[in-house]
Amino acid sequence: MEFLKLIGTFLIQPLLWLGILWTIICYSLRIRGDRRNFKIALNKDFFEIRHFIKRGILWGIVGSLISLIIGCYLPMKIIVLYEILAAVAILCTSRIDLSTVPLYILGILAVLRHPTILPVILLLLGFNYFVKGRLTHGENTIWFTPQIKQNRRKRRLAVYRWSEFIVLPLMVYIPGTLMEKLFHFLPLFHFGEVHFGLFILPFFVSSAGRIRGEQIETRMQAVQKQNLILAVGAFVLAVVAWLLPHLGIWWIILMLALTVGIHLYHYLQVNKNRAQYIEVSEGIRVIAIRPGTPAAKMSLNPGDVILTCNNQPVMNENQFYAALQLDSAYCHLKVKTMSGDLKITEGAIYNDSPYELGIVQFRKLN
Repeated sequence: MEFLKLIGTFLIQPLLWLGILWTIICYSLRIRGDRRNFKIALNKDFFEIRHFIKRGILWGIVGSLISLIIGCYLPMKIIVLYEILAAVAILCTSRIDLSTVPLYILGILAVLRHPTILPVILLLLGFNYFVKGRLTHGENTIWFTPQIKQNRRKRRLAVYRWSEFIVLPLMVYIPGTLMEKLFHFLPLFHFGEVHFGLFILPFFVSSAGRIRGEQIETRMQAVQKQNLILAVGAFVLAVVAWLLPHLGIWWIILMLALTVGIHLYHYLQVNKNRAQYIEVSEGIRVIAIRPGTPAAKMSLNPGDVILTCNNQPVMNENQFYAALQLDSAYCHLKVKTMSGDLKITEGAIYNDSPYELGIVQFRKLN
């Protein structure tokens, strides 16, 4: 019964419902953007809420077990401050990933006011980075909806954004006899004269960014690697902060330096790559594949350029669909990948419905 009440305190947390509400808003914005750019919704699947629930529960269980075993505890005033900062971070998720910023702020405050909880903050930061990397593990390219932009030369290009976030239930200890009065229904443990209660913290984790000139799979692998490095760095510094608490400010500075260094390195690496998902004059640039269509079963990827269709050169949308109608049941494509390699792919299509192939390209300008 007490455990059910504990779960109830999590289900009424404003941060959790803000996360659910923002997930719905992000889905609506994605569908609206698709219809503005392509006149149709490319992927009506509400995968955002499915990921939010499934991954939130999974990592909430894993994180809670680790937290209880290690003994992570936070004062209630730190929890309240975290939830306020995390709420602001959620509202920025569609544009920028700020899920670790509240923890960095709490880390600085811990050095100034509560040095004993700095190792806990660093552990939570490491857990955040680890889960952040797993949020983009195995991401399917159909979940990356293109947005149409213009470069400096006024040529159209596709930019891909991703925004995955969860508010997971993370169980932590809350110290102090005050908790008995304010939260008398919470399970309490007594170690001598020290009292600890249990609290389910709504823990916000997100992974967001954009892709302009990299292959989606390559970018996601880089994101996972970066977050794994940062997670390991935070875990190591948590142990060091526990052993050498009087040097706490230096551990925060070192963690910030590691974060900035990794992101700066990636920024410089990306700028070396001149390739973009840009509109081409020879062939047809594939910018997305609609799920559940014949094209989804072919080995096509965003960024590929279709050179020929059924052995006919194609330069625009009209030529492409005219070539498709040469064979009412099958489609044979010659394709150049983003890396410049040539490949042949083929597959069945819907009879008398070549427009339902499922390849998304730049719309013809009026």
